Amino acid sequence: MDFEKICKQRFSVRSFSDRKPDEKIIEKLCGLARLSPTAKNNQPYELYVISGEKSLKKLETAKACIYGAPVAIVVCSDKEKAWRNRYSGQDSTLQDVGIVATTLLYGAEEYGLNGIYICNFDPQATKTEFSMEENLTPECIIAVGYKTDDCVPSERHFERRELNEFVHYEKD
Repeated sequence: MDFEKICKQRFSVRSFSDRKPDEKIIEKLCGLARLSPTAKNNQPYELYVISGEKSLKKLETAKACIYGAPVAIVVCSDKEKAWRNRYSGQDSTLQDVGIVATTLLYGAEEYGLNGIYICNFDPQATKTEFSMEENLTPECIIAVGYKTDDCVPSERHFERRELNEFVHYEKD
């Protein structure tokens, strides 16, 4: 599939079937995430692949709604590995995690899966439930699987700004 087609057809799936993705596809998806560009190539992230009834229930304890997805990938930042901008003092973790999350979403489409980016959950409860190291912060969850036959994009999906509303050109 070409990238433009993936960008146009992908939407946030809020209804997953109980069909489980092959573990090899999930491993390939994580392999794509590994290729994500990060500041100074520091790769300040860790991925927790969550599947199986008991493990997925732990996400429910952390108040994460994953819409019945059979697999959830918790994307964590590692501030110890982050690059810091010498001008602003900001570290790169959120930008880097965002790139990894986007790679996972588009990669899921490439492999015939569907997904949704989830940021409404309790990071501390997630960290506790999965005994994550102190330096890690769960930043988002990418739920993946196969959408149900009746799943359609939300109405908001089709609301897109025109290019002239957000693209600014500076010419000599």
